[in-house]
Amino acid sequence: MSKPVTKEDLRFIEFWKEQRAGSKFKYYLLYTVAYGAIAGLFTFFIVIFLGGISIIPVAQDNRRVALIVILGLVAGFFITVIGRSINEKRYQKILRKVRGN
Repeated sequence: MSKPVTKEDLRFIEFWKEQRAGSKFKYYLLYTVAYGAIAGLFTFFIVIFLGGISIIPVAQDNRRVALIVILGLVAGFFITVIGRSINEKRYQKILRKVRGN
């Protein structure tokens, strides 16, 4: 026997309907930049902590910083794709539950 539909499931359906109604491009752009910034900052501070980049700006660090920004955006894109896929599967699963009741 499957679990009943919860209020959280219904809130998620409303949230995801709103996300789906908008442009996919805007969704990917927004979340790629957001997750990319988080991943980039996290990586940047790890690299500083490990001594790979000087706290005092040095010209040699420019390439490393650019690489961190690019890798952050790539990571952000993959996180966005995976997150959207997970949310879409959850949405479909909840809809099947709702239709079954």
